[in-house]
Parts: sequence; C-alpha cells; structure tokens
Amino acid sequence: MNYSEKVQESIEFADLRNKVQSLLDYLGMETSELESGREFAMKSNEPIVYQMINNNIKQNYIVSSTLQAIRTDIENMHDDIRADIKQEKNALSHADQSEDNA
Repeated sequence: MNYSEKVQESIEFADLRNKVQSLLDYLGMETSELESGREFAMKSNEPIVYQMINNNIKQNYIVSSTLQAIRTDIENMHDDIRADIKQEKNALSHADQSEDNA
C-alpha cells in the first residue's frame, strides 16, 4: 500500500462527508421548525419572539453555508487523493516495467 492509499484510507475512516451531512440534515430540520415557530409568533403578534427566531434562522443559514463549503472541500480533497493514487500507481507501474526491461 503506497502513501496516498494510506491517506485515503485514513480520510475514509474519518467519514467526514457523512458527519458534515448529518449536521446539515439536523440544521435543515431545525430551520423548518424555526420557520413554523416564526409564523406562529407573527400571527400571535409577538415581535420579540419573531425577531429571536429570525435571528436563529440567520445563524443556522451561516452555519449551513459554512458546512456546505467544508463538504465541498472534503469532496475536492477526495478527488485529489484519488488522482494522486492513480498517478502513483502509474509511476510505480512504469518503474516496474523499466526494471523488467533492464
């Protein structure tokens, strides 16, 4: 197993994509509940509660956006590692062929 494969194995074991996705799913459910609460606060004429809920929705949006950027970075990192592994395997294959020819 070459170095790139070890890195890929470590990253896949960490399962960062699924962990980030779980957080995004939770925030999505939380935001839906907050939106329902915001509607109720508006209908009940509770502007302070409405504003507090609105602030929470904005905070969830910021956290979700950051997590989505992290997820994209993780996916790009996986793609880079796969490309490195392929390149390393090709280099090792060419080195083996050169030794066989010598």
